[in-house]
Amino acid sequence: MSAQAITSVLLVVVVALPLVAAAVVALSGSRRLGAWLSALAALPAFALAAVGQTDVTVTLPWLVQNTALGLDEVGRVFLGFTSVLWFASGWYASMALADEDEQPRFHMFFLAAMAGNLGLIIAQDVSTFYACFALMGFASVGLVLHRNDAEAARAAKIYVALAVVGEALIVAGLAYMVATVGSTRIEVLRAADPMMAAVVCLLLGFGIKAGALSLHFWLPLAHPAAPVPASAVLSGAMIKAGLLGWIRFLPLGTAALPALGLSLVVAGMTASVLGAAAGVAQRNAKTVLAYSSISQMGIITVGVGIGLVSAQAWPAILASVLIYATHHALAKGALFLGLGPALAAEGRATRMVTWVGMLVPALALTGAPFTSGAIAKLALKSNLQFLPGTWPSWLGAILPVAAVGTTLLMLRFLWLLATAPAKPSATRGVAVPWAVLVGAVVVGVWLFPGSWDLVPTKLSPAKLWLATWPLLAGGSLALLPILLRRLGFLAPPVTIPPGDVVVLGELAVSRWPGLGLAERLASAYSWFAESIHRGGSGFVLRLRSILPALEDGLCRWQAAGAALAGLSIVLYLLLVLA
Repeated sequence: MSAQAITSVLLVVVVALPLVAAAVVALSGSRRLGAWLSALAALPAFALAAVGQTDVTVTLPWLVQNTALGLDEVGRVFLGFTSVLWFASGWYASMALADEDEQPRFHMFFLAAMAGNLGLIIAQDVSTFYACFALMGFASVGLVLHRNDAEAARAAKIYVALAVVGEALIVAGLAYMVATVGSTRIEVLRAADPMMAAVVCLLLGFGIKAGALSLHFWLPLAHPAAPVPASAVLSGAMIKAGLLGWIRFLPLGTAALPALGLSLVVAGMTASVLGAAAGVAQRNAKTVLAYSSISQMGIITVGVGIGLVSAQAWPAILASVLIYATHHALAKGALFLGLGPALAAEGRATRMVTWVGMLVPALALTGAPFTSGAIAKLALKSNLQFLPGTWPSWLGAILPVAAVGTTLLMLRFLWLLATAPAKPSATRGVAVPWAVLVGAVVVGVWLFPGSWDLVPTKLSPAKLWLATWPLLAGGSLALLPILLRRLGFLAPPVTIPPGDVVVLGELAVSRWPGLGLAERLASAYSWFAESIHRGGSGFVLRLRSILPALEDGLCRWQAAGAALAGLSIVLYLLLVLA
């Protein structure tokens, strides 16, 4: 069989295998079959990323308005780290969930989300891309809701609400582009003149999936509710679908939009700092990792913003964005999957090996010297020169602050993990897939062309110090509260509820129904701030007492229909008046 034929077969199998597997698991209800298929269904995608050719396109005229599947260099990178993460997470799930009655249901949603995630990467037309994006998004609801308790239900409701808003924005943007250009092929749409109405809709719609600032609050709610393997793919792979949507449909490399690009840079840097600050104030290890994803995606957003500012520099910027996305996906997935082995470790030697394995991705995320994170941050930082005026100087000063925040996040995560109760029997046999992902963290970024060329620039004393001092500063800041507490000078620990801004909205709706909107938000903010200063335990108890009434209030909230109608009118006006 020729290389073109192998590529054609793999392009179809990449989507068809997990999709058919999900149907088989749903119909059979077999635990063993679901476990095997979840672990193996991502392998064709890895094979395609490794040996697939970029000059082959498969067209299926009978499917979803002339479906076209193909592989380009951007898709190869995304398919590579995405398939590795789905494979390791599926393998992990087959063992970690082996004793659960709901295991077949989990594998069904897991495989469906996998089909959507892999399919949107190789989609070459708008209809297929959106169909796969929607499949991934709504199948993920089943993963978030898997535990089927009050926390999971609340997280799923908020996730669905944001997903629906995101889908509406994406549909509006894509429909406007297709109607204006007259083609459904992605490469044709990207070559067309930028359409601001579509750009804004797509920027916001995909921004929800990417966890962009002010659209991020579903992440810290969904991750603690979902099982560990689902959290790994949510944070490492599926969140990158928003980034891929930006790369596919924004006028990156074809037109310069300085105002929009600089706004994206500001939003990204703000998310990188505030995400770290909010994550340090969490009490759940998985929630800390969720806020870390918000912070890291903020840094990637900066790269996309620079690309909108300087169109001619986009090829170099794209390479750094892909390196950073690969580094973050593998490192974050390894940290999530490491929860099981770390909690199950028994014996001194096993615990030592496990903690060394956890330090590898943690140090990579902080950008420690000689790690994938150091290469990723150097590649991204090299693009600051494409910004106008004093922007490079300002960002050059803020990026180390974000690195200090990431160090604090990783120390907070490791502390919470070290003090968590052990679960030796619940996570038996999950160390091997986790070790595979840790190995991918070590070698993954170095497979990029040009990565080794960056090493000499990192070996000078000045560069080594620039990469090291944020770690030392973060470690010192982490020790400061311990010292102050021993001296008796420290107030109760600060706690920010997961979801942060959404809590304000929920309180404004449920706690002060007789006030106007502005008064509701002001009262909610005051109560929110006072609770934070008083410490975490009282706040959590009060929040738990409010949640039942809150859910009832949201279900009866008559303004929900008006809000949806208003959103529809706004989208219509954008399409008509643009």
